Amino acid sequence: MSRFMAVMGDSLLEVRDRKIFYLYWLVTLVMLLVFGLAPNLKINGNDLFGSMTSSPETIIGIQSAFFDGFFGFMLFLMVFGSAGLVPSFLGKGRIELSLSKPVSRYRLLTMKFLAVFIIMCGILIISTTIIWGVLSFRLGVTPGYFFYGLLYACLEFLAIYAIVFFFGAVGQSTVVAIMGYFIIRVGADLLANREVVYQFLGDSIWKTILDTVYYILPKIGEMSDNYGSLMQGGGFVKTYPIYSTLGISLVIFLIALLIFKRRDY
Repeated sequence: MSRFMAVMGDSLLEVRDRKIFYLYWLVTLVMLLVFGLAPNLKINGNDLFGSMTSSPETIIGIQSAFFDGFFGFMLFLMVFGSAGLVPSFLGKGRIELSLSKPVSRYRLLTMKFLAVFIIMCGILIISTTIIWGVLSFRLGVTPGYFFYGLLYACLEFLAIYAIVFFFGAVGQSTVVAIMGYFIIRVGADLLANREVVYQFLGDSIWKTILDTVYYILPKIGEMSDNYGSLMQGGGFVKTYPIYSTLGISLVIFLIALLIFKRRDY
């Protein structure tokens, strides 16, 4: 536990030194100013801040639609905020010092992964909960379903960071980590709509190839389709992308550990 706290403390200091915190708090402050000081919020001619004509269900639907997009925006920022932490940890001079301590390579890199994940999720939880509290106060409705979406966002970031972590650990580059993640993300999103091109392919082997690639890629975009339903008190709209993506992300993470174990420093 003491070693993990040391890795956690080191990661916190690095996040602070990189000024990553400031960007999240700036976004949070802007949202607080918008929702806290805006005189009105009109949807279809109704002022949601000053009128009781809208039903609680309507307000919850509007709030869930906002956080559906906002969670996606925050996760987007978290990719950039976390991408450089592992490459810098594995940088020349620093990693040799870490490996000189009596701890296995598997454990060392796993602790780094968990430390970054916890820090980023902590930022996400604090910032979005504050915004939710102010917005709920102005709307006069405090739907607890928001926290289902928040927990799900942390679960989605677990899968996202496994991909970012893999490319960061293997490529030892912040740019590689960011570009690698977005290539996987865009590729999976395009393949999710692969049926559109099937009519042009005929009965060729390309159908099998596209299906195979789709099933082995993490489906982050399709995971995001569950936010709206969760934050309105419903269940999961799509379950396959969840366990498929988490399983693939686990495999990706284990491959990163294996490569790190065999690399010569």
